[in-house]
Amino acid sequence: MPPQVSVIIVSYNAAAQLEACLRTLAALPEVASDRDFAQVIISDNGSADDSVARARAAFPQALIIENGANLGFAKGCNRGAREAASPLLFFLNPDARAHPGLLRNAVDYFQAQPDVAMAGVKLLHEDGSLADSCGEFDTWWQAFLRSSAWGRLAPFRRQQNGWGLRQWGYAGERDVDLVVGAAMFIRTEIFRALDGFDERFFLYHEEIDFAHRLRDRGQRVVYLPQCVVTHAGEEGGSRQTWGKSGVLGWRQRSRRLYWIKHHGLLWYWSLCVALVGRYVLYLAMVWALIVFARKAISGS
Repeated sequence: MPPQVSVIIVSYNAAAQLEACLRTLAALPEVASDRDFAQVIISDNGSADDSVARARAAFPQALIIENGANLGFAKGCNRGAREAASPLLFFLNPDARAHPGLLRNAVDYFQAQPDVAMAGVKLLHEDGSLADSCGEFDTWWQAFLRSSAWGRLAPFRRQQNGWGLRQWGYAGERDVDLVVGAAMFIRTEIFRALDGFDERFFLYHEEIDFAHRLRDRGQRVVYLPQCVVTHAGEEGGSRQTWGKSGVLGWRQRSRRLYWIKHHGLLWYWSLCVALVGRYVLYLAMVWALIVFARKAISGS
């Protein structure tokens, strides 16, 4: 009997995190009681540490694909998905830990909701607090706020991307624009019909691009609070590998690719002009203050 879900983990020099992740998967009641319930696939991107050996020890039945080089997250996921033997894919970061019922709840949901293509989980920080678990597609104005400091100013905070979702607190099941790629379920048939993730997204935004393509096809993306994962986030994963500047660089490159792909060059270049223009505004304000101060001094 084929597995009911295929867990795909892309790993790169994350031996300790990967081992801990696999042990939480092995401890899930649905996995511990039925070794055929879940297929675990590890797509290793040329790790130089002992990731492969520790993964084999932690989850002996896992299928390990040794890519021999760092292919990036999207391509590593696609490599793993090719080997999937189940109707449901679960992409999971190695710096994540599964909570009881994670896979069982998702499998039951997808079986009951055949029109759902993709689903995200409730993400928790390591201290147990809520992490951003789903989001919205950027409007031009939200992209501007995201790319500048204006989004942190009081008059604009409520206009930021995801502000309403954070106030809602990820409290219940709902349809959303997109989910967070650290832990996401996608129907295998649909994933393959769309040729998987766009491999130009080496790191970040591959899940947002995929969700956008699903929306273009009129297919549903949902958030499932009954599926819970603790995620270390950048502090525990990408930042250790790439450093802070590397993470920011990859994020910006992927964001630029996404914006151009889905909104076009005119949209993107108008955003760039506006972002540069704000510095002109700052300089004009400083110059006006200097002129005002000089007049005040000379008139006193």
